Order: sequence, then structure tokens, then C-alpha cells
Amino acid sequence: MTAAAALVSGCMLLAAKTAVGPRVAMTKRIVAGNSELNGFLASGLQPMLDRYTPTWWTNSHVQCMLTFVVPQSRIQYKRDVLPLRDGGQASLDWALENSDSTQKLREDAPIAVIMHGLVGCSDSMRSLCAEALEHGYRPVVFNKRGHGGMKLATPKLQEFGCVQDLIEAIAHVEKAYPLSQLYGIGFSAGSGLLCSYLGETGDQSRLLAGVLISPGYNAFDLFCHGMINPVYDFLMTITLKKFLLRHQKELKDVVDIPKALRATSIREFDEHVYMKMHGYTDLESYWKVNNPMRAIENLKMPLLCINALDDPVCTKETIPYDKFEDNPTAMLLTTGEGSHCAFFEGHLNLKSWSNEAAMTYLDRLREYRSASTSSPPAPTASTDLRAGSSSSNVCLQQQK
Repeated sequence: MTAAAALVSGCMLLAAKTAVGPRVAMTKRIVAGNSELNGFLASGLQPMLDRYTPTWWTNSHVQCMLTFVVPQSRIQYKRDVLPLRDGGQASLDWALENSDSTQKLREDAPIAVIMHGLVGCSDSMRSLCAEALEHGYRPVVFNKRGHGGMKLATPKLQEFGCVQDLIEAIAHVEKAYPLSQLYGIGFSAGSGLLCSYLGETGDQSRLLAGVLISPGYNAFDLFCHGMINPVYDFLMTITLKKFLLRHQKELKDVVDIPKALRATSIREFDEHVYMKMHGYTDLESYWKVNNPMRAIENLKMPLLCINALDDPVCTKETIPYDKFEDNPTAMLLTTGEGSHCAFFEGHLNLKSWSNEAAMTYLDRLREYRSASTSSPPAPTASTDLRAGSSSSNVCLQQQK
């Protein structure tokens, strides 16, 4: 980029910053129930939280834009195509170590199972994978049906909170590395999927902890009751329609494509696509089964949620502080700024602070468990959860 181009770009960004008003006060806060575990974890995260200073020339909208502009780390993947029980297919992209790395991952290295955003894939998770590798984890990204360049093998997209495909993906990961402990990290819509999984599986979860970055908690309120910023609602609907167009040939018999393409909001899109495709009569019944918080009372594994109060997508009004205040294993970390899945810091060489925060949390958790004589053992294999039998609570189909 030439100096002139850089100057123009900088002026445009500053103009955008000025146009949207003053910065949000830097409200940094950790909310968690009183327990030895949370105290230990908070002591490791507090210095990171105190240090976090968002890039000075950004605001929430610029930060959000930068998630599409800032280059991802140069990580290469090895793909496993995952045949699913119902004939569909998803994929798992394993991040490969740098050939120049002096320390190779051990066979029993912990695994970070990463869940991407609404229409994303492993391409947008490369920087997190690089951070995970630096911390000694083996990262693998779960690409949902139709994502990551995969064609649909059946005329079906994954419901927002249906965990069956994820259960099968986790079983595949465990088979590949039976000696490793597994942890989950979800971004945006991926955090909704992870929250759904942890709630539905409870103490049978194969993931020993979860980190949710920019979660929306109550998706029904976000998309159906206007809690999302309307501009972002419209823009995200455009991305959903582009995603639909990539698979229109496979979906034309189960979705009214022309009606879906006329949608101007996520609510309208869901009505024409996901609600109809999966046989729901209305959006209320769809979200009753798919809302990330539907089984939160069954959460048993440690959980960290990271939210910015200036997030224009998963807005601060949806944050359920009461769910964290008395929970001995769950923790909420809020910052005044950071936007949606951004949290960039630095001046020119930008880096997402939330990636490091997520891995630091998991590091501290593993340190606590290794030092604690009262730490419970990893859960034993659950045939029901692995196979998705009718006795498991997968997708709660009986509530339609």
C-alpha cells in the first residue's frame, strides 16, 4: 500500500469513527460465582483484561470491518471429510504445525475444537489456530454442512442449535486422538452451537470446557425481537442469501428460493429457509429447540464467555449477568470495546486479544486441574451421545 493510499484509508477510518459518536467507556469486568476454580481462573485473566487496549483509531464498526480486512495467520489445513449418519457430510480441518517449529505436538496434546460463525468456515479461524498451536494445542475446525467449500450431500442445512453433527464430529476427533483432552471454542453463531452442546450433554460432554467469543445468548430476542442492530441484521441477511445461492441446486425442492432471496432480515430468512426446511410451524417453536440458552441449567463443564459492550450484533442488552453471578464454573468477561469477534489491539500490526484470552483461560484451567487432587476424571464414553440415539436430547425433535 502506498503512503497516499494509507493516508486516505486512515482518514476514512477516522471519519467513520467520528460519524458514529463518542467511544464507549472502557468497562472491563469479570463476573463469576464464588468458587476456588473461578478465583484461580480470574487471577490469570485479570492481568490480560487490565492490559487490553483496543486499537486507538477504531470504534465498534471499524473493528467489525477489520475482521474481514486484517490478514489471517498463514496456517495450512489437512481436511477430513466427515460422512454423517443421515447421509449428509461436514468436514474437520486440522491446523498443521509449521515445519520450522522447534517443538512438535505430542500425540496426547490437548485439542481445541473450533466452531466458526454464521456463514464462516476454517478460513476465518486461522489466527485462532495459530494462537492455539503456540499454546501447545492441536486445533481442528468443524465446518458445518455446506461450509468451507463443501457441497451438500443431502438437501439439508444444520439447524442453528442442533448438536447432532457436532457430536459425530467430536467422536471422529476422539477416534483420531484417543489420548487427548478436548476443549471447545466458538465464535458468534459457533458459540451458540457450543453452548447448545454443553447444555444438552451436561456432565456427559466430551469437551472438558468451552470458550464462547461474542455469544448472543438469546437468539430469539436477537433476531425476532429486534435486539440486533438493524443495519447488521440487513448485512448479515445478505451474506445468508449468498450462502443459499451456493447451494440452491441442492435445496430448491425444500426451500422457496425466490422468497428467501427477498428476505430483508434474518427473521424473514429463517422463516423461508430453516423453519420450513426442518418442519417447524413458526419461529417461536424453531427457537425453542435451537436457542443456545435452552439447556443452560444443565451446564456442568467450565465455561468462559467474552463479550464487548459495543458489539452491534450480539448486543449488550442480551447478556444474562445473573447466569454468571452465582455459577461456580461459569465466567463472563466483558470489555467496553471490541465489537463482534474482533477485539483488535495494536497500532498497525493488529492482533485479536480474544484469541489469546481464550487460550490463556484454557491453560489456566488445565493448570488448576493438574494441581487439584479433587479434580473429577474425564467423562466416560456415552454411547447415546456418540450415536445420537432416541434417548439423547439431540435437537429435541419431540418439541416441534
